[in-house]
Amino acid sequence: MEALRDLPPHLRLLAWPALNLRGELPGVRVTVPVELTTSPASLLSYSRGTSVELSPEAEADPGALLTAEKPARLLAEPLRLVTTLALWDEVVRESGVHAGSIYLASEAAVARLLTTAHDCAPPSSVELPELLEQLHALELLYRFPVPCKFRGGHGRERQCRINGWGRLLFRLLCEADTDPYGIGAARERLTEHLATHREAYLRGVRAATAATDGAGAGVWESIHAEQPIPVLI
Repeated sequence: MEALRDLPPHLRLLAWPALNLRGELPGVRVTVPVELTTSPASLLSYSRGTSVELSPEAEADPGALLTAEKPARLLAEPLRLVTTLALWDEVVRESGVHAGSIYLASEAAVARLLTTAHDCAPPSSVELPELLEQLHALELLYRFPVPCKFRGGHGRERQCRINGWGRLLFRLLCEADTDPYGIGAARERLTEHLATHREAYLRGVRAATAATDGAGAGVWESIHAEQPIPVLI
């Protein structure tokens, strides 16, 4: 048994069903500190007292648990979000909108991305921030307050993007024999979306690149006026 935070980040999702009271994956046993048993899963993900024990079979190939049939059902919610964030980052680069990493400007922007990519309703406005915070705690994405040079001051919004561990997880899922998270269809929808709205995203990226600490709320207002999925850099 070892601390959850000592596992490679892309394997920490093996504990996600148990932390969210959805049951445990086959061969995965999760233990949380007694004093935190009623805490949200995001806090449990941060705690070094949360531990994971893998059976010999699971330990032999833990990555396979992420693509097997039962885990695919239990992990559909977080893995659909991880793959969609990774796809967005990839498709934005391929479109020529921005060569570097690009951030979703808020939780609302993430919800719009999920709706655009999968043509379905995203998690509720209550559930989505907690899910994002869990993935941040598991170190699969970056998430922090929007800088004042974009926002013109402090707001409750948190910008986010996939990180290298999240991209590693995405590559593993792309190599699987099945596509339970709709990666192929989402790629087509996002590619078409960026082709349609490319100029609006380019203008936003240029404005964000030129922004300074005294720029006020200009960038924030312009991306929300022009971009279907507001982004920052």
